[in-house]
Amino acid sequence: MKPESQVGPLRIAATFAGTIIGAGFASGQEIVQFFVSFGFPGLGGVLLASLLFGWLGGRLLELGRKLKATTHSQAIYYLCGRRFGLLLDWATSFFLFGTLSIMLAGAATVGRDYFDLPYLASMTAASLAVAATVLCGVRGISAANMIITPLLTLSIVGISFYSFVYHPPDPSLLVVPSVPEQQAAPHWLLASMLYVSYNLMISSTVLVPLGGTLRTRRAGFWGGAVGGLVLGALAALLASVVMLHHPEILSYEVPILEVASRQHDVNSSVYAVTLLAAMYTTAIATLFGCATKLKTTTGLPPAVAVPLLVLAALGCGQLGFANLIRLLFPLFGATAFWFTVRLACLAIRGR
Repeated sequence: MKPESQVGPLRIAATFAGTIIGAGFASGQEIVQFFVSFGFPGLGGVLLASLLFGWLGGRLLELGRKLKATTHSQAIYYLCGRRFGLLLDWATSFFLFGTLSIMLAGAATVGRDYFDLPYLASMTAASLAVAATVLCGVRGISAANMIITPLLTLSIVGISFYSFVYHPPDPSLLVVPSVPEQQAAPHWLLASMLYVSYNLMISSTVLVPLGGTLRTRRAGFWGGAVGGLVLGALAALLASVVMLHHPEILSYEVPILEVASRQHDVNSSVYAVTLLAAMYTTAIATLFGCATKLKTTTGLPPAVAVPLLVLAALGCGQLGFANLIRLLFPLFGATAFWFTVRLACLAIRGR
C-alpha cells in the first residue's frame, strides 16, 4: 500500500463514498426502505445519516491508524471486546457475503431489465470483474474507487437536477405519505441508525486497513469529513427525486434507474452504467472483507478463497435484488448497531 503522503484526503473520501454508494442508495431501493417510506420525516433521517458518516468514517480511519490494522476484524475486537467481538466478527462476515450477493443480483437485474442481457450472464460478468479487482488487494480497490466515485457523483447530480427542472421548486412535493409496508424499521430515527450501522460496517472492510497505512490523522479526518459530506448530499438528492415521483416509482426494483429512463435515453444508459459501477465498488469491498476473513480462519490463499466466495454468491443472488435488501440490510444494521455505538463513544472520549 502507498505511504500516507500518496494517500491523500480526496482518495480516502473517494474510497469511503464509493464503498457505500452501491449498498447505500445508488439504486434508490435502499433510500425508499430506510427514508422515503417514512414520508417527510425521512429527510431528517438522511441528514442524521450524513452527519454520522462524516464523523464516524473519520474515526474508523483513525482507529485503523492507531491499531496499525490490516483487517476490519481488529477494529471489531477492539471496540466490542473478545466475546461479543467474536460473535460480531462472524456475523459481519455472513452479512458481507450477503451484501456481495445483493450487489451481484443488482448488477444482474440492471443487465436484464435495461440491457436485455440474460440474468445469469450479467451476474457472471460482474463476478469476474469484482474477483479480478479484489485479487489486486486494497491498492486495486482504492484505485477503482478513485476513478468511479467522481463519475457516480456527476451522474447522480445530473439525474437529480434534470428531474428538478421538470418539477419546479415546491415544498409540498416533498410532503409524501408514509408507506409502512416498505419501512425498514418502526421509526425513521431507528431506520437511519440501522442504515448508518450496516454501511459503516461494510466500509470498515476497506477503511480500517486503509487507515492502518496512514502516518498521521490529518488525511483520515479530512477524508472522512469530505466522504461523509458527499454521501449526505447525494443521499438527499436521491431522496428528493424519489419523493418527486412518489408513489408510482415505489413499485420498481431500481427506482432511480426508472426515473432516468423517463427523462432521456442517454440519461437512462448513462445511469445504468453508473449504477453497475456503484454496485461494483461495493461488491469489491465486501468480497475483500470475506476473502480476508476466510484466509485468516482457514489459511486459504486469495486465489482460492475469492473464486469460492464468488461461486457461492452467484447461487444466493438468484433470490432477487429487492427481496435480499428487504431481508438482509435491516438485520445487518441491527447486528452492527453496537459497533456503531462503541465507535461513537470512542469518538466522544477523543480516543
